[in-house]
Amino acid sequence: MENAMQAVWYERVGPAREVLVNGERPMPSAGHGEVLVQLHASGVNPSDVKARAGARGGKSDLAFAFVIPHSDGAGIVVECGPGCNRLTPGSRVWVSNGQWRRASGTAAQYIAIDEKLVFPLPDNASYLVGAALGIPALTACHVTTAFGDVAGRTVLISGGAGTVGRLAVQFARQAGAFVVASGHGSADEQRITSAGADAFVDYTSPTFVADVLDATKGRLIDHAVEVEFGANVQSLADLLSDRATVVTYGSARVMRPEIPFYKFLFKGIELQFVLVYLLTPGERADAAMRINHLLELGTLDVPIHEVLPLRDCARAHELVESGQRTGAVILDVENVA
Repeated sequence: MENAMQAVWYERVGPAREVLVNGERPMPSAGHGEVLVQLHASGVNPSDVKARAGARGGKSDLAFAFVIPHSDGAGIVVECGPGCNRLTPGSRVWVSNGQWRRASGTAAQYIAIDEKLVFPLPDNASYLVGAALGIPALTACHVTTAFGDVAGRTVLISGGAGTVGRLAVQFARQAGAFVVASGHGSADEQRITSAGADAFVDYTSPTFVADVLDATKGRLIDHAVEVEFGANVQSLADLLSDRATVVTYGSARVMRPEIPFYKFLFKGIELQFVLVYLLTPGERADAAMRINHLLELGTLDVPIHEVLPLRDCARAHELVESGQRTGAVILDVENVA
């Protein structure tokens, strides 16, 4: 195929090894306001594998004739379409929202994408790290820093050992907050404390609320970051200070939460729901600037669990589905042999 690229795609949902196809697709070109990025790496996220499995948002069909998966990636800009003014050919970049409401994501050698979704990659950051930033780092940065200054405040981060949670610990701590993060077991405690949390609390503890208050020396929580809102909302009602903020990006365990309305009302709690794909260009750019600043300082730890060649995309999806990873799963897009 002339002007072709290597890619992975699927034309129906199902198990990774049954539906993912390796082969050639037509190479895209940059449209108005778009850049063409030659990808070096592609990040695999839980939302990517759920979409491929047909388990994302209760939908089991495809919105497109085919899907090249993955939202996150990193590479080099090789072409700028009309109307582009932020990036130039040769720029090292990281990509976000690659496959949000569009067919072609980052599991390919090239992607044409709105330049507002693409950001410079600091010289001291590898393409592998760049491909691990989009969904997790943007989420973590936004939920911790976009709702007011947390310097000198107490921040509670649930699921602090997870990919997003551990990054959130770092953003909150480096913004000057006193950070308490929850997890379960010694491995979680090590991951949380190594990220800079001031305190670890086991979320399975029957005295969880008292444990958090003991960690904060009695101070209530000013800002809570929640990955399991429904499961934790009752504890939050007892832990939050007046005019505190709760920012949630997940509630898988309890999908229809019951909110203790009057406890929230009489504390004036601000409740925010965050879906990273729907950040405004300004919100996305602000988070990307903060992420890049910490990368440039060398103070943002972005663990990589495993790097696989593009042809092993199915294996990468299975690793993410297993829930046993301790960092990002990345496809080496340059390795297509």
